[in-house]
Amino acid sequence: MKLEDLLFYDTIIIQCHDYPDADTIASAYGIYNYLTNSGKTARIIYGGKKITKPNLLIMIERLGIPIEYAESIDYVPDLLLTADCIHGENNVTDFPAKKYAAIDHHISIRNSSNLYDIRPEYGSCSSIIAVMLKEAGLDYNSQVNLATALYYGLFTDTNGLSEISHPADRDLRDFTIFEKDIISQLTKSVLTLEELILAGNAINNVINNREYNYAVTCVEKCDPNILGYINDLVLQVDTVNVSVVCCFISGGIKISIRSCVSDIKAPELAEYITDGIGSGGGHFLKAGGFISMDKLPHLDEENVCEFLSERIQGYFRSFDEIHAEDCETDISDMKVYVKKSQLMGYIPTTELFRTGTVFRVRSVEADFELKADENTYIVSDAYCSAYRVEKNQFDSTYADSDETFVMKSEYHPRVITKDMDTMELRFRSCRSRGGVKIYAKELKRNTKLFTRWESCNYMSGKAGDYLVVRMDDLTDIYILDRVRFEEIYEEYM
Repeated sequence: MKLEDLLFYDTIIIQCHDYPDADTIASAYGIYNYLTNSGKTARIIYGGKKITKPNLLIMIERLGIPIEYAESIDYVPDLLLTADCIHGENNVTDFPAKKYAAIDHHISIRNSSNLYDIRPEYGSCSSIIAVMLKEAGLDYNSQVNLATALYYGLFTDTNGLSEISHPADRDLRDFTIFEKDIISQLTKSVLTLEELILAGNAINNVINNREYNYAVTCVEKCDPNILGYINDLVLQVDTVNVSVVCCFISGGIKISIRSCVSDIKAPELAEYITDGIGSGGGHFLKAGGFISMDKLPHLDEENVCEFLSERIQGYFRSFDEIHAEDCETDISDMKVYVKKSQLMGYIPTTELFRTGTVFRVRSVEADFELKADENTYIVSDAYCSAYRVEKNQFDSTYADSDETFVMKSEYHPRVITKDMDTMELRFRSCRSRGGVKIYAKELKRNTKLFTRWESCNYMSGKAGDYLVVRMDDLTDIYILDRVRFEEIYEEYM
């Protein structure tokens, strides 16, 4: 779905979810701006109860967002588009429409919309809207109120930007030109006295598991930003290495996760807890997630902590650990595989910048910094996972190709300069030479691998992925997911 698809309809209503938060309001405002700039008439509405939270009232007033509270509508629009939610969910008032559309970052089993764009890997719906506006040719930074709204939507839905995972979230964080004084006012108006009391009650009811050194607690229905505040306090307890705090919001349960140890990655735990029932992600020590009540309608504030505790313990029991620097891998049960020739993309850094220029590369997996010189290349696979390769390694491993290199991810790698200018990378085609032999075996359990290169970080593998060992160095071990492994290697006969 593209924003241009909406222009086919004459009467359009944009609907926020009930009890709106900043992300749904900002997302609706972004769509509203696109439609009105395209000559369309549109309305923003929401149901449930009227907004009373001070930060949202300030946001609406200072940014001039034309949002209306509605118990009903007196006509049937050609299109009703839900922002940060989906028609049919429990947190969306059922208003009639000829057709429905949805833009959201939550998984839904009730989606019956004719048009939709759902991206659960994004940290906020505002990030999706920012990307869609850019694709439609509207620069949201040209309208400071819109830019500020989208930034604040991301800010609130990622717990103060601490639970960002997708590169589109990073782009919205880094490149938005927003009103700093408004954001400052909004962030200082989040916590009410009543919510401070709720936070205190949650801290008083923390469950601390001493076997695995984690804590879990639930807050009564509140602004999700409070979860991070509670997490930061709980994580200071000497018997807590991982903290999980949750609250019930419209349509489900919001969870916030903190870790202070290198062997527990917060986003990995978030993904495990929400697997099959929602979505989760973040970065190394901070993450968040959402659990859909459609999947677990029996959960309430009385039993949710017990449920989360069971999931957390299941996570701790689910994996093996391998420390490459402490052992030489047993290859007796491994098979020999040979690397296939693979079409890749590459670009010498000196084709991008003068020698000595420092810049950052942003791709799907992570950001990394480089300095342009004649010996440094950037290489990417088809899944847009970019990485650095030295020229001598490139020359021995790859060869130029006349084939067309096609990237399969919707987010293509780009470079960011110190002046925050960006440029999408245009790769030449190359093909790996293949023929390299390795030992490998399929993992039977989830596994954390601490390589000898990064003993304080680990690679994660799930059952069905592959543990790979170099033939000439049995301590050089890594993990590849099953799909990637089967694309890159074949059994040596």
